[in-house]
Amino acid sequence: MHARKIVVIGAGVIGVTTAHVLRAEGHDVTLLEASPAAASGTSLANGGYLSAAFCAPWAMPGLPMQACTALFNRQAPFRWRPDGSLSQLRWLRDLWAHCNAADFSTHRQRMVRLALLSRVCLQDVVAQTGVSFDFQSSGVLQIFRQSPPSQIVEKRLQELQAFGCDAHWYEPHLVRAMEPGLSHSVRIAGGLHVRDDASGDCERFVQGLLAWNQARGLLFESNVRVDSLELDARGERLCAVRSRSQRWQADAFVFATGVDTARLLRPYMRVPIVPVKGYSVTVSLAHRDGTQGAVIDDTSKLAIARLGQRVRLTGMAEVVGHDRYINNARCQQLVHHYASLYGPLPEEGRQLWAGLRPMTPDGTPIIGATPVQGLYLNAGHGTYGWTLACGSAQLLADVIAQRPCAVSPDAYALDPALRALA
Repeated sequence: MHARKIVVIGAGVIGVTTAHVLRAEGHDVTLLEASPAAASGTSLANGGYLSAAFCAPWAMPGLPMQACTALFNRQAPFRWRPDGSLSQLRWLRDLWAHCNAADFSTHRQRMVRLALLSRVCLQDVVAQTGVSFDFQSSGVLQIFRQSPPSQIVEKRLQELQAFGCDAHWYEPHLVRAMEPGLSHSVRIAGGLHVRDDASGDCERFVQGLLAWNQARGLLFESNVRVDSLELDARGERLCAVRSRSQRWQADAFVFATGVDTARLLRPYMRVPIVPVKGYSVTVSLAHRDGTQGAVIDDTSKLAIARLGQRVRLTGMAEVVGHDRYINNARCQQLVHHYASLYGPLPEEGRQLWAGLRPMTPDGTPIIGATPVQGLYLNAGHGTYGWTLACGSAQLLADVIAQRPCAVSPDAYALDPALRALA
């Protein structure tokens, strides 16, 4: 395919990996970012997980009851608050509609397939660029404080192994051998270890990959807020995008704009993405202290990742609109859950963060063409943007080039039912 001029909008992990893959194929790429720097949004302080095994949609049987219960529990990991918008109500309706076993299985398979592709693509990117990001390939360990029924463990292992994940159940003494920092006072019933999962600092990866591409000619412009689209006379093709003071013309445009995607494209199509708020706490620790790898506590749903000499705690999910307020009480919950496993964390130097994850009702990201010619989407990755980024970038490049893809592009396309103008 001949080289094209392409504008990628959004410089989080999705946008930067997309720009990298498109440039590697010979395209002339310009990358635009509304914030002063790349990786300023959800990519800044996410959980750090690169995990195919734990990719799963929110929409699962039992979620509606959990959501209703959470309305009356201020400490529930999942909370929602009506914001009065039609888009949130419509999204919740669609989410509930997918809360059945058949849809859960279908959408989970899509997410895992894309995650496995992304794992391979990430390895290629690192081999090509040498970017460093506190990568740790020791796997992800899910700790159970109460013994799950053996048939559930066996079913889970069979599912993961069928996906191609190297998963094993470990007895308590082996869990403690893997994580010697675990408190002796906490009861450990066992652990599910996925050996081929990994973790790493998403922000460092984004910044390193962006710098590598800029040194080789990528045009990156920050503090640029795209606020309008310019279509051709027939209203069928996107010709340019505009900010208040600038205009960019190109052959194709990729919107990797996360939670802002629905707002930007509302005049032209309905994109079913809403923000889901999450929290993280990052603390500096000596290597010998605390967790040694990537750990999920099944009881509290706390996710812990070792990032060099730092440990990052992540969790919570709140459907509360575009509220980015850092709730100290929610962050303290994360610290408390960690302390119950490993002991207290230092008070000094804690970095608290709240971010908005762009979530679709079925959990599957939207990747590919849209009703507007020349306008492509790579958005809606929810809590798994870091895990799915490199595979999503490759899939989108394949779609733009109109060549066979490693995964079915139809599974990630914008729902045809939404192609009517909103």
